[in-house]
Amino acid sequence: MARRCARPWRAVASRSGEEGRQSHLAACTIYRDAAEYLPEWIEFHRLVGVERFFLYDNGSRDDHERVLAPYVAEGIAIVHRWPHAFLGHNGRPRAIFTAFEDCCGRYAREARWIAFLDVDEFLFSPTGASLPDVLQGYEEFPGVVVSRADFGPSGHQTKPEGLVIESYLQRRALRPDDEVEHKSVVHPSGVVRFLSAHSFVHRDGQPVNEDRRRVDTRKRITHSPVAWSRLRVHHYWSRSEEERRRKAELWRAVGSIRGLPNAPVAEQSHPVRDETLAAYAPAVRAALASRGYARP
Repeated sequence: MARRCARPWRAVASRSGEEGRQSHLAACTIYRDAAEYLPEWIEFHRLVGVERFFLYDNGSRDDHERVLAPYVAEGIAIVHRWPHAFLGHNGRPRAIFTAFEDCCGRYAREARWIAFLDVDEFLFSPTGASLPDVLQGYEEFPGVVVSRADFGPSGHQTKPEGLVIESYLQRRALRPDDEVEHKSVVHPSGVVRFLSAHSFVHRDGQPVNEDRRRVDTRKRITHSPVAWSRLRVHHYWSRSEEERRRKAELWRAVGSIRGLPNAPVAEQSHPVRDETLAAYAPAVRAALASRGYARP
């Protein structure tokens, strides 16, 4: 059974003294060797209204410290070393569970909402509104589950020069009655148990989707009917073919018996061209340039 988020977890040293600052919306992720993607992920989410980032480093060997240094110095990001074994004895991703549990307990009083995402997932509102403005309509609920759109290599064999959000434009086609995986944005103070990277048990009832329909996540349910006109997660599942193979190597390195994962099915048949996030690319690129990150 997963641990309860309400208890105080064992302290892990932070790289910043900015703990205690209040935020309306924060994002949490765990990463390994993601230095080339973290700045874009942070700057995009800052544009849509995320104020702070709680980051857990699971044994990176790249230059993530350098690229995150400006965000840490400004108190935008807090980074924790999180050397836990990635997989538990049952093959489930233990490091993710423990990191998200720690974040939930540690920052329950420092953020009204926390979005729990992967570095290849981008949360936004298709309406163009800021996320805090959209979330104001859900304050009475303990959490919101957000439908996820899966993108594939989009014809790229090797890593392209541009940003993720402008380079990968082909996603899986869906019917209105399809169910898709969702991610969660929660009131951390009301979470009592963490079930998966997607689902939480809440003290004050069940979360809802964007249509305010209850979603029972108490049994590690990670799929729900697609609903994404107000809130959506774009999941850049494999990026290029080159990176898809690198992803498989990473899984093998942490002890997984997974084979080479397949790209989303529609990627090989009739994908949908979706340029929604490409509109954010100029602003993201300008933000990166202002910090000295040179991107094409």
